[in-house]
Amino acid sequence: MAPKKPPAPPKGAAAPPPKGAPPPPPPPAPEQSGMTPQKLKTIWMCIVGTVLVFGTIAGVMGHLYKKMQAEEEHPLEQPVSRLRGSMAASYRRPKLNYGNAIKVAEEVKTLPDHLDEAEKNYRKRKLKYQTFFLKGGKSPGSWDAFGRNLYYISKGKKSWYDAENFCESRNAHLASILTDEEQNFVTSLLSDPTWIGLTDETEEGKWEWTDGSQFEKQYWSHKQPAYRRHNGVVEQDCVSIVPTSNNYNWNDAYCHEQHRWVCKENLDIEEL
Repeated sequence: MAPKKPPAPPKGAAAPPPKGAPPPPPPPAPEQSGMTPQKLKTIWMCIVGTVLVFGTIAGVMGHLYKKMQAEEEHPLEQPVSRLRGSMAASYRRPKLNYGNAIKVAEEVKTLPDHLDEAEKNYRKRKLKYQTFFLKGGKSPGSWDAFGRNLYYISKGKKSWYDAENFCESRNAHLASILTDEEQNFVTSLLSDPTWIGLTDETEEGKWEWTDGSQFEKQYWSHKQPAYRRHNGVVEQDCVSIVPTSNNYNWNDAYCHEQHRWVCKENLDIEEL
């Protein structure tokens, strides 16, 4: 009896491989949805890079902040802050602004008086300049400058009283001697006994300068003042300089004796 033929494959089905042929390759696996290892690696690298960048930035900012904290405060910071606060407070207080405006208005009202005073000072200083530069032409002698003073040495002779009147007529007084340097300078100008502005006429033994200067320095010659009396009255109330090699050369004398004299005028340099 003959063997049976295998049944025919259904219509549309693939024909079976011939007998003894190698088996066909398995069909490709269907594509899976979701993250692949390559994508995960890329994402992690991005995350790590971002963390590193932000970490670096944070470190730099922290370093700068510490450096700023360590720096010394600017010396103007506090005064400017106080000024800012004061200005802000004044803007919040209208009454304060009103008071300041009133003060300004009152000050403006006094401006004419200030101008008049300034004009007077100007004229006074101008006269001082003229006095300083024209001093030599006001009298027969000349005026010598020393320190802040002008000195006039007479050529004629007068009593102490007449000499003081002469000096006053030149806006000066008989000279006061206030320092060692001034004593040396005045002595160097003299060749004869010369009146200076020292007297105790008001009270015996209480010596005073005619220009009102304080009596401190004394340059009496030996055994002076002598306080000699005439008819029971002390008459040597005025002082002259008798020039010698020794700067202790003051001598009390009778005020009516005839001597040369030295005038002194103080110049206020600040006003010039």
